[in-house]
Amino acid sequence: MTTRWSGAFRAFARLLCVVSMVLATVGLAEAEPAVATETAPRAGVLAVQIAARGLDGRTLIAAPDGVADAAGTLDDPLTLQAAADRVEPGDTVLVRAGTYRNADRPGEMAALIIRRGGTAERWVRFANYPDEKPLIEFNSLRGIKVEGAAYVVIEGFEIDGRNDEVDPAEAYAHAEAFTGDGYDRNEFFGVGIRLGTSGGEDPAFPHHVIIRNNHVHHCSGGGIATARADYVLIEDNTVHHTSFYTPWGGSAISVWSSANFDDRQNVYRTVVRGNTCYQNDNLTRFWMMRKFSDGNGIIMDALQNTQDNITQDGYDRQYNGRILVAHNVCFFNGGRGINLYESDRIDVLHNTLYHNALRDNIENEIEIGRAHHVRTHNNIIVPAPGKRAIGGYQSERTAISHNLVHGGEPHPDFPLGPGTVDADPGFRQAPPPTQTTDPPVDPRSFDFTLRSSSPARDAGAPDFAVPASPDEHRRPDLGAHFD
Repeated sequence: MTTRWSGAFRAFARLLCVVSMVLATVGLAEAEPAVATETAPRAGVLAVQIAARGLDGRTLIAAPDGVADAAGTLDDPLTLQAAADRVEPGDTVLVRAGTYRNADRPGEMAALIIRRGGTAERWVRFANYPDEKPLIEFNSLRGIKVEGAAYVVIEGFEIDGRNDEVDPAEAYAHAEAFTGDGYDRNEFFGVGIRLGTSGGEDPAFPHHVIIRNNHVHHCSGGGIATARADYVLIEDNTVHHTSFYTPWGGSAISVWSSANFDDRQNVYRTVVRGNTCYQNDNLTRFWMMRKFSDGNGIIMDALQNTQDNITQDGYDRQYNGRILVAHNVCFFNGGRGINLYESDRIDVLHNTLYHNALRDNIENEIEIGRAHHVRTHNNIIVPAPGKRAIGGYQSERTAISHNLVHGGEPHPDFPLGPGTVDADPGFRQAPPPTQTTDPPVDPRSFDFTLRSSSPARDAGAPDFAVPASPDEHRRPDLGAHFD
């Protein structure tokens, strides 16, 4: 399956991001939402300025047979955790192929815990050794856990949460008895990559973190999740078969209860782009609601920070960052393709959503629930039979236009707006229809890129093209793919 941008398009996008970083720093004064830079010359698109810099320090090597007091060289590698505990601003940790397990670290909640980060001028990076693919295999609470660290890149890992070893009946019974505490059964809660606070009386919140090019799968609690974070870029990851057994209602990619590093409004501060999320679902009920609630491809969750269980840490400010959800492909998920719940200032642009909301109690491919200032443009949405493309409840100031919607039921409160294309999108190789998240599919057998004759070609709104075309009059293709 082709679920990435073409090479030329990707290079252009990255170049524009670098240009925007040169043009602005974190200390810029607040500006109007429409930013007049090369990256964002139109009415709706802002700059993305989350990019690593200053990776000019040491290179530390970690390997499965490494030792904690090693030199960190190819001939004398460190353990993965020892490298993380030794890292300094500007350093890169290159991780050799092989398997890294939480079982090798008795009593720890993750196979890797990152507590040490970088600085604004000198980030730190954890990445696969070139042309190798390290595997993190875990049945603990987390695969990789970031504890309040900042200016961190995590890329190139495969993370397997081993939920195919869980007994579904046992997991369901555990969830039905769960009352909000007690995590003695780690195998029901595991999240592949989790950003969270450092804990303690004065916890540090994570910020300026890039999670890129990882393959996260079979994690009981969720794929990639953030809490109390800001300036986060989650891009080009593949996440599948997660969230089955948690009583907390997990999803493939979840951004939850974010905190404000600053108050800038002239850039996107949370960016989820270029990811592929498929066959994620909840097979146990969310304990607070006693219903199957999530299993979404992507969720922006409770960023208004009004719920009692969120504000117990003393932070109750609403997250005010602008959010971009763009160029993602979500298909065959039990929950929505994209779920926006009690979260504001979100742009949903150029995504391809196909046959999500497969559970009987989920209705919408894109759900906008108590979410405000949401703009939904230039997407391709193919709902499963009897489902809706866009729906929701109790939301204000939503804008919807220039999407291709093929099939589905209309929602009276969320009209599709001008520029809607009602036609088969013309994928090069569409997946076969399904009404279930099981059995597993082989995503290599189909292709969501567009045929040359596709009605999604040149059908988008230029003001919401991501990235913006140098030709301000050119209408972009809809959906997540460009040739």
